Amino acid sequence: MPTFKHQDGFSLAEMLVATAIGAFGLVAVAAMIGYGIQLQGNARGASVGVNLAVAELERLRTLPVSSAERSNGGSLTANVANHWALRGQTTVRWVVADGPACGPNTFGGPVPVIECAKNITVSAFPPNALAARSTVRGMLWR
Repeated sequence: MPTFKHQDGFSLAEMLVATAIGAFGLVAVAAMIGYGIQLQGNARGASVGVNLAVAELERLRTLPVSSAERSNGGSLTANVANHWALRGQTTVRWVVADGPACGPNTFGGPVPVIECAKNITVSAFPPNALAARSTVRGMLWR
């Protein structure tokens, strides 16, 4: 076997430094993966919230004019009777107010009903506090 005059290698200190740098890099990558998983969960909660808010708005549109859930009132910060619901683990709240147009029912029929167009704001609050609150606005009419 040939021998070399300069058989220099890595010292123990150099190996420890290289190992520490490698370990730091692996820990940083693991932390980024964990943060990515958390962001994905937050995004999923926000997406579910948007879908629930839109579904609630559509549900309210199908209710009769005389329904208590379509009456003026509500709050986006507190649960008010007839203006909130729990959908799974997500709280949905809505506010109803008179809209821009009001007049007699032009469709005719035995009893003319007068209803104003109503502005509605629906917010969904996911159980994950870090997920964004979802809010949709629309109009109720009939």
